[in-house]
Amino acid sequence: MLEKLRIENKYIRCGIYGIISILVLFLGYKIIDNGSYLINNMKESIFNFFNIISPVFYAFLISYLLFRPVVFFQNLFSKLYNKITKKQVSDGLYRAFRILGIIIMFGIIIITLALVINFIIPPIIENIKILLNKLPEYQIQMKVWIEGIVESLNKNNIDIQTTGELATVFTDKLFLFGNEVLAFITNSITSLSSFLLDLILTIILTFYFLKDKEILFRNFRKFRDVIMPGKVGRFLTIFFNDIDEIVGKFLVAEILDSVIVGVVSTILMLIINHPFAILIGCVAGFTNIIPYIGPVIGAALAFGLGIFNTLSLGITGAILLLLYQQIDGNFVQPKIVGDKVGLVPVWILIVVLIGGSYFGAIGMILSIPIAGIIRIYFNRYAKSKNII
Repeated sequence: MLEKLRIENKYIRCGIYGIISILVLFLGYKIIDNGSYLINNMKESIFNFFNIISPVFYAFLISYLLFRPVVFFQNLFSKLYNKITKKQVSDGLYRAFRILGIIIMFGIIIITLALVINFIIPPIIENIKILLNKLPEYQIQMKVWIEGIVESLNKNNIDIQTTGELATVFTDKLFLFGNEVLAFITNSITSLSSFLLDLILTIILTFYFLKDKEILFRNFRKFRDVIMPGKVGRFLTIFFNDIDEIVGKFLVAEILDSVIVGVVSTILMLIINHPFAILIGCVAGFTNIIPYIGPVIGAALAFGLGIFNTLSLGITGAILLLLYQQIDGNFVQPKIVGDKVGLVPVWILIVVLIGGSYFGAIGMILSIPIAGIIRIYFNRYAKSKNII
């Protein structure tokens, strides 16, 4: 009887395994058969999800950048209150100082945006309009230059393809780029309403992230303790604190240096009466975050847009920006960024070269904070071994 039951149980198990195997095979076949459809649906769902939560992501990023300045104002008001009243700041008043710090930072941002909208954006738009209007003229001028270069090469018995072919391809690409810029501006204007809605949500979320940062992090710690209790959770907390310390300081330093580069580059271009001074200054500032590559982009733009006026203007603009970028790259940036991440200038140069060699522009940008984190853990390990 027991033997019979064992045999029946064996057959039942085999039957269950067989059914599960068939279902798995059938499911695998359906996934393979409808692979492209499922992948497209999955990609669309992920894209829609990130599109929905984008205000949360932007609010987190903005509040992360603004938190240190807000805390600076909060502590400043607390010290002033303590100095004037000779009393300790209560918890309620300390929270009120936090809100006051947030309001001040929002005020600074609003004033900065107002200045940018009134004094920076209009000249940039005007520069872009002039550039787009003059593109056909630049196209003809560029074609004449290229034809002259090719003719000169042909005279020296250098085999070059048909002159018209080479000139037309290059200038058509330039004209196409201009049309793409115009289309981008048009699309940006049409999507303004969606942007404004996201902006309002982002501002509201940023305010609450800054106001209730400690409460949010307390909840995250509870969640961490439930999911990853013990040493793993504690290690991750220390690790993310280190990242916050290094990356936060690095971002602030990079933004500060980029603003300096943008302002100085604009002033230099205005001194030589470059017609696209503000546009070049803004591009130089934005691309400055990419070490060694960014400075070249600004200088190339100054040269490329300057030569259509006079060759000397293009050369002068490029030389001025390259000279200043050398000063910034060798003295200003290493001092600002190096102090924030604890790296001396020579190490910054080495890690940027390594990062750029393996991972391109992204590697150049991320190599400095990564090196800063590695330095922290290397020093801790050396200290634990009584090496330092």
